[in-house]
Amino acid sequence: MVGRFSDLTVYREIFSSGEFLKIAAGGILIPLTLVLGSSGILEEFVSRPDLIFQAVLLVSMAINGLPIIIEAVKGLIERKVNVDELVSIALIGCIATGNFMEGAIVSFIMMAGSFIEEAVSNRARSSIESLLEMNPAKAVVLRKGKEIEMDIDCVEIDETVVVKAGETIPLDGILIEGSASVDESLLTGESFPVARNAGDSLAAGAINTDGLIKMRVTSKGENSTISRLIELVRSAESEKIPSTRIVDKYAGFFTPVILSIALIVLVVTRDANRAITVLIVGCPCSFLLAGPVSTIAAVGRAAKAGIMVRGGNALEQTAGASSIYFDKTGTLTEGKPVIVEIIPAQGYSEDQLLSIAWGLEKGSTHPIARAVIDLAGERGVTPGAAEDLKVIPGFGISALMDGKQAVIAASEHPEGGTVSEITLDGKSMGKIRLSDPLKKDVPAAVAALKNQGIDSIALLSGDSASSVAKAAFQAGISDFCSSMKPEEKLERIKNDRASTLFVGDGMNDSPSLAAATVGVCMGMKGTDMAIEASDIILMKDSISALPFLIRLSRRMVRIIKIDLILSLVINLVSIILSAQGILNPILGALSHNIGSILVVMLSSSLVFTREK
Repeated sequence: MVGRFSDLTVYREIFSSGEFLKIAAGGILIPLTLVLGSSGILEEFVSRPDLIFQAVLLVSMAINGLPIIIEAVKGLIERKVNVDELVSIALIGCIATGNFMEGAIVSFIMMAGSFIEEAVSNRARSSIESLLEMNPAKAVVLRKGKEIEMDIDCVEIDETVVVKAGETIPLDGILIEGSASVDESLLTGESFPVARNAGDSLAAGAINTDGLIKMRVTSKGENSTISRLIELVRSAESEKIPSTRIVDKYAGFFTPVILSIALIVLVVTRDANRAITVLIVGCPCSFLLAGPVSTIAAVGRAAKAGIMVRGGNALEQTAGASSIYFDKTGTLTEGKPVIVEIIPAQGYSEDQLLSIAWGLEKGSTHPIARAVIDLAGERGVTPGAAEDLKVIPGFGISALMDGKQAVIAASEHPEGGTVSEITLDGKSMGKIRLSDPLKKDVPAAVAALKNQGIDSIALLSGDSASSVAKAAFQAGISDFCSSMKPEEKLERIKNDRASTLFVGDGMNDSPSLAAATVGVCMGMKGTDMAIEASDIILMKDSISALPFLIRLSRRMVRIIKIDLILSLVINLVSIILSAQGILNPILGALSHNIGSILVVMLSSSLVFTREK
């Protein structure tokens, strides 16, 4: 009821319920009495038509006013004084003074205003509802060669799931057969479908736009990407942010203050209508709505952009961030090395070098081995036959190839990256240079952050000096540290007295993510531990969303401040006008709800925040 909409987690499907019809029915009785009274029809049949008019108005008040009074009583029983008590006392005052028409109109306006607030606030939840709707309930599992549809909770890890064109991917997994374009827009905010081939990861909630694919399940329903996101956003809805926690204290003493003011007005003016109006306009509903509606709107808008936020608290702290620290591998870089140059020795070709390297790396799971194998496969190169493979810790791999001792050993390159040298019986065949490339959108994102006034941007990495320096230079970051252990990163962040953001993705980033004012994690490639330690998750695995996140958070804080000031001004002016008799109970109810609706509309405007 009135004043209880600061808890937005319990919204019903407004227009599909009977609430609208109930409010409308109570409201229709008001003009009905006016029409019957002006027409004089009832005077022909009854001697006291005024009693019938009063009875009809009391029914109207019962329909729209009784729910308010019931909520007020519940609040008193639970020892939680709320603003419903003010309206309830005003309605009882209308009955006691015989102002049935005013009481009926006031109760109708208050309920109709609350209904409109719900409808407008519901718009702020649209992105969150989209997440809930796209969570699939069924999956087609391949068992003993047969396709069986079942609840996703019954699907086991490592089972094969079939996803046809147009269907939603039901669980997280690895694509094992087929290829498709996958729409991940509701997860990552990416507007265009992305190509997914054998070996690529698939996230629950994404849509297979074309092609028939088979995937191996890697996580059960409750641990899937979409399930975690839904739980994340649900928890965000109920969190109160620091700048609006004052509202709880405010509401606690505000009701007694307004009651006292109304009593003083009654004693001084001897006018019950003025006192009743003070009670009506004194309800700080708009003040109570400012924080929750803004939080829901901002969290929902962030979700639409592929940014999952644990709550308004994280957004508010993001708005005040003055220092940003980045991890390198997987955060600013792609997280996997690619071959940038093949340098064969005289007498050898690039393909020969790749063939030997593939033969040596074939059994390895190292990222460098993956890069060699991928390029060799693209070129149609076959792996060299290797025997007696041996891994030499900290050095490389050796094997016998055509009776000769072949060795591949990696070392740091002065210009950044890694160089793998291949030798045959101690003679160099050539070198393969690899690099972990910077993500394409990183320089623009860093530049945008600087334009937003964040000058303290640093790169903290455990990688070698040359590779970190190269990445920092390409990203446009002048402050960087290399060869850092997790505890050294943690110490650097703890020593920064400013409000800090740390952006990372790995298990070793978890302490820093937890210690920073706001921890931001890459969502698709981030480890479970890193995600758990984070306050915000970037589902696109790109820092390109950070400038929008900061702009959105700053706008949220700004709108909340405007809402609070606007609410207090409207309440104060309305109380003064009511005490002077300028506002009557009906105008007071209108003033009250206009203020609440203005605040809700302003807060809900956050859902229209543009990303660029």
